Amino acid sequence: MRLKDLKCVVTGGASGIGAATVRRFAAEGAEVCILDIDLTSADALAAELGGAHFALALDVRMEPAVEQVAAAVLERWGAIDVLVNNAGSELNKTYNDTTVEEWDRVLDTDLKGPWLLCKHFVPSMVERGSGSVINISSLNGLVGFPLSTAYGSAKGGLVVFTRDMAIELATSGVRINCVCPGVIETPMMERWTDLMPDKAEAKDMLKGVMPIGRMGTADEVAGAVLFFASSDSSLCQGAVLSVDGGFTAQ
Repeated sequence: MRLKDLKCVVTGGASGIGAATVRRFAAEGAEVCILDIDLTSADALAAELGGAHFALALDVRMEPAVEQVAAAVLERWGAIDVLVNNAGSELNKTYNDTTVEEWDRVLDTDLKGPWLLCKHFVPSMVERGSGSVINISSLNGLVGFPLSTAYGSAKGGLVVFTRDMAIELATSGVRINCVCPGVIETPMMERWTDLMPDKAEAKDMLKGVMPIGRMGTADEVAGAVLFFASSDSSLCQGAVLSVDGGFTAQ
């Protein structure tokens, strides 16, 4: 029960890595607020877990919505202990085929969103002198890939945002760290392979990207997130942890 009675907020918490994180946090004794644009799925997960867990609808790109949700959560709980910025939007297009609208959607979701959540939740952590923020970046934020200019730019920006915030918060008692998953079996990955001419071939190719010879699971990533949420990571500030089956070790 490493998170016993801690109040945790997870964006994009209704599916994939977010849902795995919610489940892991709940199993470790936390109370979790699930924030997701898909409120039906978020409510279903909260109901499945039972207890004091609850869900709220949120589009992380919109500051008025983030401000309203933060106010509602802080009014209910008084303070939060953990914030996981997991909500994300993918895009697989060449730089010159990417539209302005697509660029803005990806950057606003994957980079502006975490900044907005920090802007409206972290001051209450600083005031109390404790808390942990975990940003979910990506392998794409550490190394270059084709068809990844928008997504990679957003996720690479999130890595640097984490480090900058870590220095800014260094003496506040609030920790901020980053997890960079590799190829993980999630709905996002399914959407990508659905676009390929041969889905099975695409999945085999992705498995080959990972030196361990398989994709990772959302629960394996959630284990890394749990480490940063717990006091086990008390000396980690601005850390960037690759959970990628050895890809960045090559």
